[in-house]
Amino acid sequence: MSNKSENENRSLNGIDPQTLFEQFAPSIYFENPKPSLNNEWFIIAEQIVPCGRESFWQTINHWTIEPQIVIPPIEKTIIVSRTQSEENHDSFSREPIETITRELVPKRKAKDEILIEDVTYFENDKEDRVVFQPKLSQESDLPFYYPKVKAYSFVYDSGLNTDLLEEDKEEQGILRLEIIPFDENEVAILDQKKQYAFKTILHKLFKWCIQKRLGYKKKAHHDMLISKETYQSMYQTIKAKYGPQLVANWTEKTDPRKFVYEDIAIASYLLCIWKEEESKTKKKPTFIDLGCGNGLLTFLLVSEGYEGYGIDIADRKIWTVLCKEQKQDMLRVETLYPATATYPKTEWLIGNHADELVPWIPIIASKSGENCKFVVIPCCFYGLDGTRSLSLPNSENVGKYRAYTDYVKDIAKKAGYECEEDYLRIPSTKNIAIIGRTKQSCNSTNVELLKTVDIASKSFVPRKTDREKEELRQENKKLRLGK
Repeated sequence: MSNKSENENRSLNGIDPQTLFEQFAPSIYFENPKPSLNNEWFIIAEQIVPCGRESFWQTINHWTIEPQIVIPPIEKTIIVSRTQSEENHDSFSREPIETITRELVPKRKAKDEILIEDVTYFENDKEDRVVFQPKLSQESDLPFYYPKVKAYSFVYDSGLNTDLLEEDKEEQGILRLEIIPFDENEVAILDQKKQYAFKTILHKLFKWCIQKRLGYKKKAHHDMLISKETYQSMYQTIKAKYGPQLVANWTEKTDPRKFVYEDIAIASYLLCIWKEEESKTKKKPTFIDLGCGNGLLTFLLVSEGYEGYGIDIADRKIWTVLCKEQKQDMLRVETLYPATATYPKTEWLIGNHADELVPWIPIIASKSGENCKFVVIPCCFYGLDGTRSLSLPNSENVGKYRAYTDYVKDIAKKAGYECEEDYLRIPSTKNIAIIGRTKQSCNSTNVELLKTVDIASKSFVPRKTDREKEELRQENKKLRLGK
């Protein structure tokens, strides 16, 4: 923002970054807010932060453009206008340097209205301030996710004329969270949920400022193959259409909220990929979901008009519920021997956390024809022999999951595919999607892969079902008890 900002790319002099994050211990004034030097404003929390003002402004600019990373119920923002001041500001000017009007677009469009908000930037030698002020006059008109105040503000105080900062500390300031209440006679924040929300957002600002100082870059890059807006729109549509009913009718012992909404997210992603494909081919692709598990992903894709079915080694209770809504043979019990499996009439093979089938799916797709594509989301570390005895490198820079996805991608490349990769927006930490939809131009048979497949196919044993495992446990228990 300012030429006065200090250079934050200097060395950390051997400081462990974790010690910076552990410094979060804010002074809280919820029950008795402190009057600010600015009229109408009250300080409700403040925290020393080990970074400079440049980090503060980088964070604020990011949050202004993408408020959904701070307030999850928001889908996106639309910047309506940006006005920069052309006046010269002196060292202690209180005039804004920029005013932004934006629309906050909610995810729940049927329940929440778009909120118009002014975001105003202030900067002088002593402090940097951003003010968020909704264009509403009544507290009752605010959406559920928005702070119940007339305005709120983040302040970075450079520490002039204060004894809170240590003089010998570099790159240090004070973060303040300030509010203008709707009722000046009711300034205190006594509701615990509101207290938690304010403390959480201050903590996020604290962490992001430090990350900006450290030059933090995300390890996971989402939305590489489809736009974030396209995916989020599809997800909200599919979630509203199927989510509540699936959760209400769940018959498994597992938590429906985890499985239902995770599979809705995966289905939404695939639907975006396929609809983009349809715009070129003018027809819907067919699919088979190998190792389909509870069958939810198959159900969602079929319900959206795509022809396909799911295969698994054992059925699930929920299958009966799902198949009532669709074809009875939509979900099929079948023990798959991947070395001999081919699906020449199918255009997409899916492996969603499909265990021992995951490394085989690129090979099966390659054998199924020139037009067969695949998507796999690896989970457990199975090799081609169907066991979890795979030896994977594990280092500080490359974890086992990364190493396993590289193993699967290597198989896919040897099977003739150009691999694409994306991080899915799902709660699981096993969230990398590997996609093969383009064959390599020189697609010759890989001799090394053929040898590996031949050896693995001779030793491959399909895993036991949960039911078989339980029967085996009971049998072993009887043997131990001498019955």
